[in-house]
Amino acid sequence: MRLQFRVRTLGWNGEIRREVERSVEFAVDRHNDRIERISVYLIDLKRSRGERVLLCQMTAILKGARPALILQRGRDIVSAVNRAARRLNYHIGRNINRARMPDAKAYRTTVRAA
Repeated sequence: MRLQFRVRTLGWNGEIRREVERSVEFAVDRHNDRIERISVYLIDLKRSRGERVLLCQMTAILKGARPALILQRGRDIVSAVNRAARRLNYHIGRNINRARMPDAKAYRTTVRAA
């Protein structure tokens, strides 16, 4: 599993990078063998009222399943990344289970039609 980072308009340093890596690796450790790459994109959304809001986007490219994409907002880097990593773990599990179902597409269309 490879981790890629893209950061815009943030105070990014080695300590924060190590903490983010540790958080993501810990959250998705269960599915480590099925993940090819995880991209983490962090940007500071400047608000007019002076409050700081960060956007964390995580994309996981999986082997044999659809990619998982998570968008999460937070007030600081660590909280946004931790929440996004937990949600990414859940979505990776769902995508892997859906890929294992032989008639997953047919099942989803019948559920939506009902």
